[in-house]
Amino acid sequence: MDSAHPISPPIWTFLPGLHGSDQLFDAVKSVLPTDVSAEFLELPTSGKQDYTTLTEWLDQHLEHGRKRIYIAESFSGPLSLRLASLRPDDCAGIILAASFCDAPLNPGIAMLPLRPLFMVKPSRTTLRHFLIGDDATDADLAQLRSTIQKIPSGTLAKRVRTILNLEEDDNPRLPKIPMMILQAQSDNLVPWEAQTRLVSCYPKATVHWIEAPHLILQREPEQCVQHILAFLDENMIPLS
Repeated sequence: MDSAHPISPPIWTFLPGLHGSDQLFDAVKSVLPTDVSAEFLELPTSGKQDYTTLTEWLDQHLEHGRKRIYIAESFSGPLSLRLASLRPDDCAGIILAASFCDAPLNPGIAMLPLRPLFMVKPSRTTLRHFLIGDDATDADLAQLRSTIQKIPSGTLAKRVRTILNLEEDDNPRLPKIPMMILQAQSDNLVPWEAQTRLVSCYPKATVHWIEAPHLILQREPEQCVQHILAFLDENMIPLS
């Protein structure tokens, strides 16, 4: 490598789950190395919520010419893949956390447009079972509930329809971009079959199974960050 032209470290770009908010990344923020440059994105709460529209929105709002590691949770996994395909020179790698490459078949997702968790004050039992785990603290549960209730129910319904319309062939393959998949072993929202299809779709990706519920970055932030750091090291991607 020419020492006069060192490789700039990429910014860690976190993309949120179905809620579209940056408010559930507090646990990750607290364990990031101090020399990491990170940004935590929010998705627009109005307008179309399909992956094509959201990719175009991100392309307009993210600075071009800046290397990034996309760390995409759940709903944003397919979004990060499209953004990387649109701007391959800006993408140093992709981390998919508790995500999918086609529509999960779990009735918990399929029923959302008809009986949304988010139309009324969602029950603690439902949130624990599907998202944050039975052993989540009351504080974590309260933050999740508050975050969900701030998002318009119509926006969430549109995002659910986006998921249900997703097909495996819709996702770019990106063979030249390093990729890691973090799977939640106790995920009650994205079933095992959908998770394994994601692994099959990207066979060159590094895969780690973590004992966690669906909100893997919130519940196991230290493990996730350690895996990301190892991923950067293995792919010779500078940290700082």
